[in-house]
Amino acid sequence: MKAFYFLSLAATCLLSGVSAFPALKDPSSPQYAEFLKRAAEIKAGKYAFGDILKRAENASSSLETPGGGFGHRRLTALLNPDNFKYNAKEQYVDLTSDEHKYIPPGPDDLRGPCPGLNILANHGYFNRNGVTNLFQGIDGINKVFGVEYDLALALNAYAVVFNGNILDLSWSIGGPFKSKDLGALEDVLVGEPAGINAHNIYEGDASIVRQDYYAPGSGYDNVELYMPYFKDLLALGNNDATDGKDVYNAELMLQHKANRWHQSVATNPYFFQSAFGGLVVTTAAERFVAEFAANNTVDENGYNRIYLDEKNLLAFFGVEKGASGNLTYTPGTERLLPSWTRRPLAATFGLDDIVLNLLHAVSIDQSLLSLGGNTGKVNSFAGVDAADITGGAVHTADLLSDPQALSCFLFQTTTEEVVPTLLSSIYKDTGKALDFLGKNFNVPFKKLATAGNNPCTRYNTNATGHYSEFPGSKIPRKQDQGVVGTILGGGSD
Repeated sequence: MKAFYFLSLAATCLLSGVSAFPALKDPSSPQYAEFLKRAAEIKAGKYAFGDILKRAENASSSLETPGGGFGHRRLTALLNPDNFKYNAKEQYVDLTSDEHKYIPPGPDDLRGPCPGLNILANHGYFNRNGVTNLFQGIDGINKVFGVEYDLALALNAYAVVFNGNILDLSWSIGGPFKSKDLGALEDVLVGEPAGINAHNIYEGDASIVRQDYYAPGSGYDNVELYMPYFKDLLALGNNDATDGKDVYNAELMLQHKANRWHQSVATNPYFFQSAFGGLVVTTAAERFVAEFAANNTVDENGYNRIYLDEKNLLAFFGVEKGASGNLTYTPGTERLLPSWTRRPLAATFGLDDIVLNLLHAVSIDQSLLSLGGNTGKVNSFAGVDAADITGGAVHTADLLSDPQALSCFLFQTTTEEVVPTLLSSIYKDTGKALDFLGKNFNVPFKKLATAGNNPCTRYNTNATGHYSEFPGSKIPRKQDQGVVGTILGGGSD
């Protein structure tokens, strides 16, 4: 779901042997406080946020989960939905009218690997055929899930350029599609748009409940839910089916992601942790589920209470539970229950929250921020260090202790290096695509990276230069190639 995007590569390389992330354990640290202040100013338009900052009160005690389990949500997003008064009218999302009632996809409708996007199509917030566009995409994920416009814009712009059609700004939530009108001209040049199913561009390995594209026995199926992985997730929550209980929170979902990461390394000789597909789309996707699949209700004091119980989780993934406890998955049938309510309008989830989530992942398992992959054998993972990517300008320890430094690093390695490299491999003439991304993708990232007059001093990066050593980094060729060729030096199928 997504997401997305763009800020992944950077954080990915942070791994090797760094112990706990100090700023996350100590939210009173100067670096952390300054980052929150700057990010809040961005969200608030430089107006004071006061007590709606998630870490504004009781931060140290709220960060730790009693008993080391998954008892309640930690403070891992900038704005806490539970700091707002519950407003039934504002938080209502139409899921039952003729326009937005759940309708399963027809035989010609496209659905893909992201349950949240499938839901938007099944409920008519995206075109029900599964082909959306830049403007509908931004509006839909903001209106239903509360994704902030900076993140919504970046995700949709990335999808348009790399998985859609830049002439008509359309993109598919699933597989390839035929463009219409002016967009059909681009199909001749680069082939039909691949949609977000495209492996290692939007989608990556070790996802929540899907198989790896190159994993033995997967049949290159990186789209449909794989029931054993879904059952693993339920088991991590002790198969607790209590209605209204916040079982599947951010900590549990990140632990599941860590389990899946090690599982993929141990079973897929071509496992690869890419920049966008690996970091944002799979690591951040776990957080997206915890935040966006979650229902919201009112507590005893009139405040919002966010929770994700089994009932809402099953619907979000298109799974039904029989009377005997048996689980049945029907592809493309993801939905929201009629009783589902969105997060408070002001508690948006944006790019700054992606940075916090990546740092939070470090406290769960440092592997989640690794860049690299297996080298053709299982359990042969080889990681790339941040210093290798930046020529020694930035070290992993710097990124783990300073969220602002991480934001800058993500901006430079992703938007300044990886994106242009990808474009040169897809487009004969990159001018139009670079201009489009410069306005709609780079700007939100740069805004966060330079918040509060942070200089974000330019340094040379070479993330893409390390890709070719990993066989799983290959981008599968589309059936209709147009002029598309090899990408990132990793070759193609």
